[in-house]
Amino acid sequence: MSDFDEKTHYLTGIARSRRMAIIFVSLALIIGAVGARFQDRGMEVAKDPPSARIDYAVTGTATNVRIIYVNDLAYRTEKIGTPPWKFGFRARQGRTLEVQVDNLTQQGTIGCEIRAYGNVIYSVAETSDATITCATIVP
Repeated sequence: MSDFDEKTHYLTGIARSRRMAIIFVSLALIIGAVGARFQDRGMEVAKDPPSARIDYAVTGTATNVRIIYVNDLAYRTEKIGTPPWKFGFRARQGRTLEVQVDNLTQQGTIGCEIRAYGNVIYSVAETSDATITCATIVP
């Protein structure tokens, strides 16, 4: 093959590639236009059910407590520490919420509270009981 033949072969390949690209882009535009024209615009888009901002809070003067709560993934989780303690997440209507607080030292007080949309939906005032539980359902 001479230099001229090689150059012609190269330029022919480039031209063929450009034509194919133009054909594929044109086809994609036509398919998109047809799809847009015939799409069903009468169907309502499914909406997720509303969710509430949930806040758990533990208060008191106890120096060592175990907190067992239903977390944002609906699993029971355990923490050990000192009040105050807070945990927040989003949950859908009808979901079970629970916070159990055990006073491990049997000294001081413990209390708990569950809020939804910023409003208290369940609470137990600070008490010297060994164990308290706040439990309710997302309204």
